[in-house]
Amino acid sequence: MAEAPNGEQIADAYNVRLTVPVGYPRSVPKVAETGGRIPPSFHKLDDGSLCLGSPTRLRLVLAESPSLLRFVKRCVVPYLYGHSHRRRNGVLPFGELRHGTAGILQDLTVIFGAPREDLVRDYVRLASMRRRQANKELCPCGTGLRLGKCHNRRLNVLRKQLGRCWFRRLGQQLRVRRTRSATSS
Repeated sequence: MAEAPNGEQIADAYNVRLTVPVGYPRSVPKVAETGGRIPPSFHKLDDGSLCLGSPTRLRLVLAESPSLLRFVKRCVVPYLYGHSHRRRNGVLPFGELRHGTAGILQDLTVIFGAPREDLVRDYVRLASMRRRQANKELCPCGTGLRLGKCHNRRLNVLRKQLGRCWFRRLGQQLRVRRTRSATSS
């Protein structure tokens, strides 16, 4: 049993398979619905597993607590509830991220507290740097202040939770996807 922000409860049941990777909790578990109730068009990845959220959001959930039960409660149950709610009411109860890179940028805008989505790549670059070095750079938010006098606390917390390497890989991934989409237009 789960409920939406408006308090609507829905009792439903799904058959799922949870695959825990060798690198858990640094690697996110894969979840697949095995009963055939959720169509491929409903937020599934290319491999058929459920798209539970942006990679950074999922890693943050695991960074808070590596408990599988918490992962299921925070990520899997809301996804399944969202599917049931949409079938019943025609809308998703918790909002919806865009697909692919656009969705990653959309979620990172919220995670970083960025005033605009086009600034996210700059926040990712700063989060991939050493704290002292990043704090000397201008904050991407546009105040004209150095990061160390502006958004440094939020970036420091994220850097500590996920590590600079995470943001370095994320930055490379966003650059590659940006280049691919620019050349395919």
